[in-house]
Amino acid sequence: MKYVGNFSSWITPNLMEHLKTHEGDYTPVWQPDRWQGHPLLDEFREKARPAYSKKTPMFHQFNAKSKDMQGFSVELPDLPEKRSKCFWWFVKLLPGEMQAMHIDPHLVEVDNPVRYTMFLQDWEPGHIFVYDDQMLSNYKAGDLYEWSDPMIVHGVVNIGFNNRYTLQVTMHD
Repeated sequence: MKYVGNFSSWITPNLMEHLKTHEGDYTPVWQPDRWQGHPLLDEFREKARPAYSKKTPMFHQFNAKSKDMQGFSVELPDLPEKRSKCFWWFVKLLPGEMQAMHIDPHLVEVDNPVRYTMFLQDWEPGHIFVYDDQMLSNYKAGDLYEWSDPMIVHGVVNIGFNNRYTLQVTMHD
């Protein structure tokens, strides 16, 4: 992942209050129907099956179609790369929530993808983000990272005491 810069001025108290006081879409981590139709997705579905198929871990996300985002305006920061299609979502992980190691299923067959993660708060102990064979910590609110490879294996877990918030952006042609 490549550090792009800090965009903390983009994070408003209004945005953070909205994310803190709304649930978003409560999304299951185990979604085997999304992890099929491409050799990489098939591989990750089978790797994840023993650990996640018997449980129902969940996480919270907010996107333009989420009920909790209707009427709430989101204008993305000026990102360095532009593409013809752009999708964004916020992830809210409560203590104990996680997303299994995975690749993003929506990127397996798109042209010219670029992916960003912005941390919406300073790093806290227990907020664990793993990508490839690296762990990212000590980030600050507003730190923006461009993924060196949008198909990189990644996962996140919150074993801390406070909610964890990020903005995710994917663009492609």
